Formats: sequence, structure tokens, C-alpha cells
Amino acid sequence: MPLEIRERELPGVGVRYEVDLTQEESIATVIHNSGRRGLYYREDPAADYEIVAELSDSQARALGLLLVGAYYQPVPARTGEVTPTDEHTKWYQIRQNAPAVGKTVGEIDAGTDGEAAILAVVRSGERTAHPPETFTLAVDDHLVVIGDQAAHQELDELFHDT
Repeated sequence: MPLEIRERELPGVGVRYEVDLTQEESIATVIHNSGRRGLYYREDPAADYEIVAELSDSQARALGLLLVGAYYQPVPARTGEVTPTDEHTKWYQIRQNAPAVGKTVGEIDAGTDGEAAILAVVRSGERTAHPPETFTLAVDDHLVVIGDQAAHQELDELFHDT
């Protein structure tokens, strides 16, 4: 079943996103204007959603990192799985003499015209989730990046030897 994300504006509240898990089950999240997130589940399309969790902005971002595999990947990521907007996550290791060595996260983000985002950096076993724009990249850093195919092609060149 292909992944389809439905978006619905909730005036005065925020935006709701829904995803069908099966023909019967679906999950939804409401991103409130305040930044708070509500996570909902329902077993039947005719039923109302039931709240599963209320998350702060930082809790929701941390959960998102877990879901995209920023902390653990039990099997290699399948590169064929992409979002409806052609985005997918990819792990990179910055190689010796790569053009990205010594550049900041902000410089890398700007170089992809905003079509990619560094979700996490692992350096010497220490994880930095959502590194700030001033975070400087070094040889052997491991990065989790989400972006479209064109952005990943640009990043391949930046993160590998020249």
C-alpha cells in the first residue's frame, strides 16, 4: 500500500496530517500553532481518532529522529522508499579531503538550496540531534540527512574524497 499523507488545515488550531496504515487503521498528528503535537490512532475509518500522546515540539522532533533511524538502524535502509515529495533519509560518513570538512551545517544546508536537512551528526559515538547551523563538520562524522534525490547527489560529492 503506497504511503499517502493527507493534510487538512484546522483554522485556529493548526494542521492535521493523516496516514493510512491499512485499509482500516490510520494514524494522525495535529501540529498545533503553539508547536505542541497530538498523536492519534483509529482502527476504523468510521470511528473518531483516539489520542495516543501529546508531545512538545522537542519531544516530537526526538521521536521523529527515532523513527527515521538516526539512533539505530537494524537493517540497511532501503533507498527505494521515498516520501510522496521524493525525499528519503541517507547516512553519510565524511571522508578525508572531502569538500565538507570544516564547513558548518548552515553552509551545507545553503548549498542544497534548502532541499536537504541534516537531522543528526554522530561524532566519536556522541549524537547531536538537529545540529545548529554553526556546527562544524569533521572527518569521520556520520550524518543522517533527509532530502530529495538531487540534494543527495550534491551531498555525495561534498562528503566524499575529492
